[in-house]
Amino acid sequence: MRQGWGMWLGLWMAWLALPLQADELSQREYRQVTEAITAELKPLQTLYRDSDITRLDAQLTDFPVLEQEALRAALVDYAQTLKQLDAKKIGWLETLASRNPRFTLTEQGDGYTVTRSAFNYGPQARQLLQHWQREQLAQAFVREVEAGTLVLTTWLGDDLNTQRIRREIALAQLSELSDIGVRYLADQFLSDRHLLWLPDNGLLARLAEISGDPGLYEQLWRRRTDRYSRAELNRLIDLLPEPAAITQLIEATRNPSLKDQAYQALTTLKPLPSRVEVFLLSKLSEPDDGGMVASQLVSQGHSSWLAKLAAGSKSYTLKRNLETALSATVP
Repeated sequence: MRQGWGMWLGLWMAWLALPLQADELSQREYRQVTEAITAELKPLQTLYRDSDITRLDAQLTDFPVLEQEALRAALVDYAQTLKQLDAKKIGWLETLASRNPRFTLTEQGDGYTVTRSAFNYGPQARQLLQHWQREQLAQAFVREVEAGTLVLTTWLGDDLNTQRIRREIALAQLSELSDIGVRYLADQFLSDRHLLWLPDNGLLARLAEISGDPGLYEQLWRRRTDRYSRAELNRLIDLLPEPAAITQLIEATRNPSLKDQAYQALTTLKPLPSRVEVFLLSKLSEPDDGGMVASQLVSQGHSSWLAKLAAGSKSYTLKRNLETALSATVP
C-alpha cells in the first residue's frame, strides 16, 4: 500500500513540476494591450532608471497579468537604450531572463504558421546582461594590461568557448592600449610558451601589426596558417614597397602555405629593390623554390634579367630553373 501511495505521490509532484501552458493571444489582443500600456510606461521607466526596483515590482503587480507582461517587455526595451547597469538593475534583469513565456502569439505566413512568445523579454534581458558583462571584461582587460598585472594565458582560460569570447574582446581593445601596454602583451607572446597553443593567430597577428615586432612576426609565420595570418600577409602586400613590408614578406616565404603568395607579391615590384633582387637571386639557385620563383619572375616581366643570369651562370641548378621558366614562355 505504501508503495502505491509513493507512486501516486511521485506522479502528483511530477505533474506540479510541469510548466504551465502559455496562453495564446490574438493579433487584436496583442495590439490592444501594447497600446493600452503606453500611458502607464513612463513612471515605470523612471523607477527603473533610478534603480527603485522594489517600487517597480510593486507597481507592476497592480496591473492584470497580460499588461504586466507587456510592460516588462517595454521596460527591457527601455533598458537597452540606457545600457548602464548597477547591482539592482542586474538582479531585476536576471529575474526576467529566467522567466518562462506567459503568452504566445501565432503569426500566419504564406503557407505556414509560426507560434512565438508574445513578449520576448527573457532573451532580450539575457542579451543585455551578456553585453554588459563583455563591456566589464573589456574595461578590466585594458585596466589590468596597463597596470602590468594581466597574465594572458590565465585570462584567456582553458575552455575553447571562453577563449573565443575573450579573444574577441582582446582584439577589440588592443587599439585602446598604450605603447607600453602593447609591449607588455608582446613580451608575453615571446616568453610564455603556453600561448603557442592558442587555437588561432588572431591576437598574435594583431599584436604583430600594431607593434611591428620582428619576434612576433617570426612566430606568426612559423605557426599554422589561418585567416588571421593570411589577412596580415595581405595587409603587408598592400603596403609594398615599404621596407618593413618587404622584410616581412621575405620572412613569410618560410611558411609553406604562404610562400607562393609572398613570392608572387615580391616579384611584382618594378624595378626590383636591391634587397629583393638579392633575396630572389639566392632563391633561384635552390632546388625546391627556385623553379617557382623563376616562373613568377617571368610572369611579371623580368625575363630579360633572368636571361642574363642564365647566360652568365655556372650553377647547374640555377641555369635549369631559369631555362625551364624561360622556355615555358616561348610559343
